[in-house]
Amino acid sequence: MSSFAIVTDSTANLPKAFIEKQGIYVLPLTWISGEKEYSGSMEGEREAYALFYEKLRKEKHISTSMSNQRTAQKLVQKLLSEEKDILYIGLSSKLSGTFHMMERVLGYEAKKYPERKWYAVDSFAIGLGEGSLVFDAAKIRRRGEDIGAAYAWCCQRRWRLHTLFTVDDLGFLRRSGRANAVLSTAGSVLKIKLLFSMQDGGKLRQVGKVRGRKKALQELTTLALTGLTEPQTIYISHGDCHEDACYVAKQMEKSEFVKKIIMQPLDPVSACHTGPNSIGIFFV
Repeated sequence: MSSFAIVTDSTANLPKAFIEKQGIYVLPLTWISGEKEYSGSMEGEREAYALFYEKLRKEKHISTSMSNQRTAQKLVQKLLSEEKDILYIGLSSKLSGTFHMMERVLGYEAKKYPERKWYAVDSFAIGLGEGSLVFDAAKIRRRGEDIGAAYAWCCQRRWRLHTLFTVDDLGFLRRSGRANAVLSTAGSVLKIKLLFSMQDGGKLRQVGKVRGRKKALQELTTLALTGLTEPQTIYISHGDCHEDACYVAKQMEKSEFVKKIIMQPLDPVSACHTGPNSIGIFFV
């Protein structure tokens, strides 16, 4: 296996088995309830996920913060001292300051190790959209290719990555500054469900509006199926709505372009902004 290390965020929604098998380093973001802080890394911890979503449904005002800089510094120092090059794949810089913080940490710490290489990739995404680039980078590393090849692939791939999602409660997007109050109130009263995409380097854009949850899921899959043009793995992140995610997956399986589907629950930090029952589909 090539010697470079792959680092990402807890917002990448990676399966625990994949993280452990591929030796992926995950920096946790933080969610805050009351005066208590919790790690955003809950990979494989079903009970912890259940407790978080129960709290989110009751409180609805849980806040978040980016990765701890000191934690990032310690990890980077450790990897560089072990003579490893570092490829960091981060969530969209338009959604969090974590990416730019990591760029600064990598640049500063790497000065002490001039022989080492480091690259930082702004994924322009979140959830398994971000995670899909980590899957790709790990595959390239398994083939024995170098860090430059993985970086080049991720930089090219991120521009082709499609993110489509819908939320059940627009109030969460409003509180995070991504939906206005009038739209949020109207959506709740009229049961209007909006569909969004992330485009142009991570900008949020409304791409659909329907009435009712079932129609939202149908429209979400229709938009995704229409966008598929080549055989690939499809990624689905969901906010504690496994049955709805399975319905979406079943519809996606009808396409000849869908080779495999990877489905994961949405991490706590991402879910704080999209709310319970949100569903995202990621593809190229």
